[in-house]
Amino acid sequence: MNETVAPVFGDAPLRIEDVVALAHRRAPAVLSDDPEFRARIARGADFLSRLLEEEGVIYGVTTGYGDSCTVNIPPALVAELPHHLYTYHGCGLGRFLDETETRAVLAARL
Repeated sequence: MNETVAPVFGDAPLRIEDVVALAHRRAPAVLSDDPEFRARIARGADFLSRLLEEEGVIYGVTTGYGDSCTVNIPPALVAELPHHLYTYHGCGLGRFLDETETRAVLAARL
């Protein structure tokens, strides 16, 4: 029996075989332990936190989208904003993805 090697999310792109293995739960997802990769993730999170503290405005996080980008979202509603986006755009797009398809999409996006 062939043992599947866990795909590593890092600097290298995933192969289609990795996406399929993740989607079908034949391999676990692993985040790279490379210090520079981890530092880059931390810098991105720090940047967003600092931006929120200093300016309080991040497009699509604390503002609306598209023509509504000048509309500020009250802090109490920020957590709801992503839900409204996908329900708005979900109109007429067909069936929901099943769990396997969803895992494949997430793996490909990461």
